[in-house]
Amino acid sequence: MKMLVIVFRESLVEQVHALLNDYEVSAFSELHNVAGKGETGTTSQFFLAPTTNRMILTAVSDQSAYRLIDAFTHFRLKQEAAKGDSVFPLHVFVLPCEQMV
Repeated sequence: MKMLVIVFRESLVEQVHALLNDYEVSAFSELHNVAGKGETGTTSQFFLAPTTNRMILTAVSDQSAYRLIDAFTHFRLKQEAAKGDSVFPLHVFVLPCEQMV
């Protein structure tokens, strides 16, 4: 099992939810107004600011994780090509996950 940590700009929420739905991810936790600093700059701490981030955590099977990573990779590459920029506010991190309780 893998834990996917998906960090993205608020403006991408519909596309991210659509990808999760397309790949039948029905269980996840979502954190709103996530502040931080990275390659796309500092995020705002003001609710619904254009630079506000969200974070989704979802535990999925290894097979589902790799399918989702592939889908998010293609989505990111498509967005980067459309914008002509290699910096896009979407990141997916993978952690090993074991449910204990």
